[in-house]
Amino acid sequence: MEYRSQGHCVYYAQYHIVIVSKYRRKIFNEGTLEYLRDILKRVPEYYPAIDIEKVNGDKDHVHMLVSIPPKMAIGKVIGIIKANTEREMKKKFDFLKKVYWGN
Repeated sequence: MEYRSQGHCVYYAQYHIVIVSKYRRKIFNEGTLEYLRDILKRVPEYYPAIDIEKVNGDKDHVHMLVSIPPKMAIGKVIGIIKANTEREMKKKFDFLKKVYWGN
């Protein structure tokens, strides 16, 4: 257990977050999940207070263990993670555009 500190507080706040793919489509395989892990490793470069400790997933969802400081809203952090990963995944994998537009 690792306590973290900021300004006027000491905290230990870990959240188990599960994010499912849209319509529960089975879009994750070894390649896409590994690329997602690489994207998530870069999130703390821009948001140093967010620490993504573990990432694992299945074909239609991703599990993350995330340490979030009390000054940040959990919904805001999830929005940051989803926006950044979605953009990068669509750039890298063209099949994602086809999966969601019925082609």
